[in-house]
Amino acid sequence: MTPLFNHTTPEDILNLKETRIFIVGDIILDTYIEGRVSRISPEAPVPVVLESKRRAVPGGAANVAANIASMGARAVLCGRIGNDAEALVLKNVLENHNIETCALIVSQHIPTTTKMRIMSGNSSSGAQQIVRVDKESNEMISSTEEEKVIELFENFIENNQNICLILSDYGKGFLTKNLITRLIAISNAKNIPIVTDPKSEDVGRYANSTVIKPNLNEGKSVFKSQNPSANNKSFEEEVDAIADCYLKMSGCRNLVMSLSEHGVMTRGQDIEGTYRIASHALQVSDVSGAGDTLIAFIAMCLAAQFPLIRATELGNIAAGIVCGKLGTSTLSPSEFLSVFKDKSEATHPEKRLDINLLTLLAKDLKSQKRRSVFTNGCFDILHAGHVEYLQKARALGDLLIVGLNSDKSVQRLKGSSRPVQNENDRAKILASLACIDYVVIFDEDTPLEIILAIKPDVLVKGADYNFENTVGAKEVVSWGGSVEHIALVPGRSTTSIIQKAQLD
Repeated sequence: MTPLFNHTTPEDILNLKETRIFIVGDIILDTYIEGRVSRISPEAPVPVVLESKRRAVPGGAANVAANIASMGARAVLCGRIGNDAEALVLKNVLENHNIETCALIVSQHIPTTTKMRIMSGNSSSGAQQIVRVDKESNEMISSTEEEKVIELFENFIENNQNICLILSDYGKGFLTKNLITRLIAISNAKNIPIVTDPKSEDVGRYANSTVIKPNLNEGKSVFKSQNPSANNKSFEEEVDAIADCYLKMSGCRNLVMSLSEHGVMTRGQDIEGTYRIASHALQVSDVSGAGDTLIAFIAMCLAAQFPLIRATELGNIAAGIVCGKLGTSTLSPSEFLSVFKDKSEATHPEKRLDINLLTLLAKDLKSQKRRSVFTNGCFDILHAGHVEYLQKARALGDLLIVGLNSDKSVQRLKGSSRPVQNENDRAKILASLACIDYVVIFDEDTPLEIILAIKPDVLVKGADYNFENTVGAKEVVSWGGSVEHIALVPGRSTTSIIQKAQLD
């Protein structure tokens, strides 16, 4: 069975934002040295890279945590780092991604796992990897360190709701079989969902996880170990056989298996039958980290009590978005919502936000250096003058946010006979316009609360206003924004349309 591509809603994003995820696993510091190659070394027949840029990003379990934190949810990362220079770099990277580092385990004799890639070219135009240098030790953590992890997790679950445990196993020695078993047992006793990303072929060590998520190659490896003389089958038959084998061998409740360009499939105790979901990658630049994104979204969705099939669908969509980016990547709430704009119904419910989500998105947009424009009005009967005004407003920045007076607000401003159309209908009509990115309804007489919350770069009103009587003008200028007044189309107004209709 294949589910439909459903639109997401602002409430979905808020529900994900309210989740709390504890990520246990192998943390990797991914570093990149980019530069230009113009000659061969006289010391050996190898290229000489003239360094132009050096960057560090979270890898392994840390990239899973980064995907969670980028959506505004709380990500607590528990893993091993060394007492070395790389650990300081890693901590700074994690903090910049708003990942909580209070549960890190510092080892005095094991180095921070680091992968250094030396690249010819740059990340924006594409780069060729010349060599990778790894620094790691796969020594298992001690029983004392295991006890510390258990203590940290038990403290975490005491004071949190809407939570999920992620086990992100990269085979670097942090997730011992004993630690996995104890964490899963504690979670099951507390009805906390567990999402596991396996690396070991001993998949029974992950038994009783709510969801286990291998990729197709990992699934094939386990299947072949149990069925070395299996006959060739069609792709669909092979996937079904792998899924059956993996579920049986792992003893997990459900399976979500990523199938590369074929999307994902899921089956298990919490759904009927098998669901296959096609890939939603808009364009593929790099599949690095797509599995981490899928894991992160499944965990947030389960913590928010979404059904497994919905969690898998949203995770697959999110993974498709990051495939369009170079290197291990995350995505923001605004990027996640934007993918639905060409897929959802004409009235675009994903454009209609409340003040809480709008504030979250505003911070997200500023971090992307996108110039936001804000205007407001009753927009009771949308006419050509409104449309031209809104199009001109949108041209002043990268996106347009419209504040819409609620029915109660319109009645106080215009009288008991107004509005002609209720706020829900007015919001639907505005959201259908391509020039409008987001609509927010407010009950107050003025939109000042919204303006202060989102801090737009440009505030727009009609030319019948001036700077002094434009609500929020002084505030917008105070943070470096601008105030623009747009000329209105003569003879176009809601009042005149109503009067003409009454005369007719």
